Amino acid sequence: MLYSHVTLLMLRVVDVVAKTTVQQSARMLVAEIPGEIQIGALFPLHRQIAGSESCGQIWEQYGIQRTEIALRTVRELQDQLPFRLGISIRDSCWTERIAMEQTIAFLREGVAQCSCCQTPGCNKKSVPVVAIVGPGKSSATIAVQNLLQVFRIPQVGYSATTPDLSDKEQFGYFMRVVPSDVWQAQAINRLLHHYNWTYIAVLYSAGNYGEKGFEALERLLDQKKSSVCVAYSEKIKSLAGDAEYRNVLKKLSSQKSRPQVVVCFCEGLTIRNFFQAQKDLIRKGKSFKRFQWIGSDGWADRNDVVEGLEDEAEGSFSIRIHAPKVPGFRAYYSQLNPENNTINPWFREFWQQKFGCQFAVSKEDKNNENIRICTGNEDLDKEYKEDPKLSQVINSIKVVAYGLKAMYQDRCRDNSTLCTEMLSRNGTLLYHYLLNVTYEDQFKQSIYFDSNGDPPAWYDILNYVGQRKPDDPYAEVGSFQSNNINGVEELNMTDTHNIVFYDRSNELPESVCSKPCGIGQRQRETIACCWICENCMDHQIVNYTTNQCQNCSIGTWPDELRKSCLPLPHETLSWSSFGSVLALILATVGIITTTLTTVIFMKHNSTPVVKSTTRELSYIILSGIMTCYAVTFAILAKPSSISCFLARIIPPIAFSIVYSALLTKTNRIARILAGSKKRILTKKPRFLSTFSQVVITWILVGIQCVVVAVGVLREWPSAGFSPHYLPQRLVLVCATSSSSFLTPFMWNLFLISLCTLYAVKTRNLPENFNEAKFIGFTMYCTLVVWIAFIVLHMGTTNKALTMSFSFSLSASIPLILLFFPKLYIILLHPEKNVRASYTTTKLIRCHFGNSQGAYDSKHLSSKTTRTSVQSASVRSSTKSSSLAGGAGGGITRTASVHVPVAATKSGIQVDSSTQTDSRSFSIVGKKKPVDEDVAQLVEACRRYQDEKLCATAANLLLEEQEDEVGALLADSIENSVRTVLSTVAGGVRPTHAALPPSMRTVSKSYFAVEVYNRFSSVKLRHCDWSCYCKLTSAPKVWLLQLSRCHILRPSNQVLIFLQHSFTTDWEIRISPIIRRDVIVANDDGRIFIKFFLQCEHIQQGRR
Repeated sequence: MLYSHVTLLMLRVVDVVAKTTVQQSARMLVAEIPGEIQIGALFPLHRQIAGSESCGQIWEQYGIQRTEIALRTVRELQDQLPFRLGISIRDSCWTERIAMEQTIAFLREGVAQCSCCQTPGCNKKSVPVVAIVGPGKSSATIAVQNLLQVFRIPQVGYSATTPDLSDKEQFGYFMRVVPSDVWQAQAINRLLHHYNWTYIAVLYSAGNYGEKGFEALERLLDQKKSSVCVAYSEKIKSLAGDAEYRNVLKKLSSQKSRPQVVVCFCEGLTIRNFFQAQKDLIRKGKSFKRFQWIGSDGWADRNDVVEGLEDEAEGSFSIRIHAPKVPGFRAYYSQLNPENNTINPWFREFWQQKFGCQFAVSKEDKNNENIRICTGNEDLDKEYKEDPKLSQVINSIKVVAYGLKAMYQDRCRDNSTLCTEMLSRNGTLLYHYLLNVTYEDQFKQSIYFDSNGDPPAWYDILNYVGQRKPDDPYAEVGSFQSNNINGVEELNMTDTHNIVFYDRSNELPESVCSKPCGIGQRQRETIACCWICENCMDHQIVNYTTNQCQNCSIGTWPDELRKSCLPLPHETLSWSSFGSVLALILATVGIITTTLTTVIFMKHNSTPVVKSTTRELSYIILSGIMTCYAVTFAILAKPSSISCFLARIIPPIAFSIVYSALLTKTNRIARILAGSKKRILTKKPRFLSTFSQVVITWILVGIQCVVVAVGVLREWPSAGFSPHYLPQRLVLVCATSSSSFLTPFMWNLFLISLCTLYAVKTRNLPENFNEAKFIGFTMYCTLVVWIAFIVLHMGTTNKALTMSFSFSLSASIPLILLFFPKLYIILLHPEKNVRASYTTTKLIRCHFGNSQGAYDSKHLSSKTTRTSVQSASVRSSTKSSSLAGGAGGGITRTASVHVPVAATKSGIQVDSSTQTDSRSFSIVGKKKPVDEDVAQLVEACRRYQDEKLCATAANLLLEEQEDEVGALLADSIENSVRTVLSTVAGGVRPTHAALPPSMRTVSKSYFAVEVYNRFSSVKLRHCDWSCYCKLTSAPKVWLLQLSRCHILRPSNQVLIFLQHSFTTDWEIRISPIIRRDVIVANDDGRIFIKFFLQCEHIQQGRR
């Protein structure tokens, strides 16, 4: 009851307002077809006057044509309906105010009580409208809907596209046959993305149509997947003047980064004013550049929008709701005239305006030549332009008609007249039937509605080509369709090759501020819609929501598009890689070579070459070298607890085995050398035996084992992922810190340093004892390799390959430098594998000791000898005067000087009873000052003669076995003679007094070596001398000069004189004479040094 009273009160107010409006209006015209059920329609029969809300000139397309198509459609529907359908059409003038006035008139006539006394011209009660079609403008439609829903009257829109009308809570009785602007915004969005126009400006009309359309477009462009940015937006009032339009374009053009594409969500008049403003700005300043315009369906394909502004609009795009031309309407429309079209009250006015004539002329104007009288026979078909929304008008009327028919069939059933439910005008029930209408129109498009009363979207993309196609300047170049039920969207651009753009070319323009960032780059915005691309780190992905770089967690890595993190596979060092194959080949070759070396040494174990290397230590070194090669396989194996444990403990221990043995060997040589210089006359050095050397070696290795064990207990070896490859790769390695791994190698580095120090101290050893030099070279190279290895291990990522190559290279150095020279002699020069090569030297040595009497009695034929001691002086041409023995063996290959007991100043008489067997050689002659070392040696000899040798002397260095002496002398003749000659190199000549009296007249270029003959005739081995003198059983003295042999005097002694010319080449002539006895030195400062020669008795006779 309360609602009824409120409704009646509102109707009275409406009636009063309507009366006032009618009285103020010149005339409230209605085009009407009466019927049992009446529907209303609001069309803009007149244009809106710019800057006001008044009606202007008649509007042919939007007003007259829509009115005529509506009247025609109602007539055509009569045969399809079980009742007579009527329609009442009123003028909305494209304004909200007049649309409201006309709606009130509909309500007043249909709802309010009407009497002839109250309303002029009303002599009967009008049939109330059950639904209203229109108006065309969105804002006017909302205003009308706000009024109609109070009275529960359904409203069907044929042109209003604002998204607000889809809200059923606010507009519960509205539905439409055109899609919402949400879909139009989607069509524009898809067009922008299609051409990659990512930097745009948006202009929109004030009012619901423009504002809501912009909001819908802005929501789409703000989505994650959209790459289009609105750099500038501006709302323009519908009553704005020309200056305001120009100011908007000036601000748009003055942007720091000017957008080229402008989307105008505007009504037709608004976008026309923008075209005019652009034309004015170009005329004033030719530097002003045109924009690429995209218009909404407010422009569509209207010719009045671009009339006179074709050049400014050329190349623009517009959106038009798909609306095919109505077949037959042009013919129907062309035959209309004021005489046969009396239903349309605005038709005469339209006729006069269109043809510029008048029907009624006053008497005063009849004679006016400028006034043309309408005949009614003017041709409407001339310059015919069809309204694009005629099909929507048809469908909107059909929806109401089909809804009423369904309601009638459902409610009235077989009644021939309207039933009570139809007469009650139940708007809510009718709206329900309207939403359920489904049919296919004459244009083959399906008409149906969703719960919001919206149909599916179908838009045409138009390209205005202007004068290129004068008959049809709007070229349809694409379409956009969407099913609002299943959400399928599709943009199809068809005639792409003939599209014209703003510069009248077919070349696609750009409208971007910043180029899109590449893969793995984030955008850092500088100004609106502009950005700088910044690279994310390799292990980061790009969060496109926040435009931030985001780290991938450990064990994951970005995918190719840098959008997500993928788990990483576990990697290990592959044995098939080039580096691994090379390391394995090097290790395998090293193992084979070391094995062959060991086999060859064992096969020639008793030869001088092998003996000279201290066999036990050599085998220890070879075992360490082989272990160093073998550890490569553990290092390159797949990391596990076992492989990491082996790779941790084996290398330092293996290298300590090698360097401990080398240190023991170099230390022994250095101590022997130091003893021969400083303590030669005191005592024999300790720990020089083979057993002692081996024990010392293993003690040094044991220290390394302790260091390794402590390191392993502090940090147990295990497999883990290398931090050097994280986070990009998960490479499985032995997870051992560099400090824990390198600490045990400090002991090896200490051993290497000591070896290097001893190698430097023994660097000047003679040629035949040059293993110390090879050890020195080994240490120098090893030190360089180890320093490089430590640096590489700290700085490289692939530590396994670094260790493999470094260890193999470190093992190869001693193998090549220490053992290959021995293999060279053993395999290629077996003639050099003799003891003489490892006993005598280029340097002078004075060793004191005795030989065994049994050995002397076996070989000597006389127990007594007479020795003439010649004055001589000694000089050494090198830095040292003595060497303790062969560098590698336990037996020292030397001869000894023995000073007899009885001696006088003029000579020395040797008593056979006191004479001992010694092996000695001496050189006489000195012309230059004696070196300090040689002087010390001479002084030691004197002290030994005067003080120490009053009794049988003991060998302070070595005691050789009797069977070794013969072998020693048998192989030493060549090297002994060369030693004598090398000693006097550099101009050293024997003193004149050193020669016997009979020789003093011969030459001063001689020096004497006294020996004792033992064999008759012997051919020297390894000699290239040209003269051999026959020896008789009787002792004789020979002078060997050039190629002639001269007997000096008979004696039990034999003097052999060696001539040299003191030039670069020595001319040597010698006869091999053997004596195993003693030649002594006197105490007058001249030493008569004697050497023993023994050749193998291989050929008797004379040459």
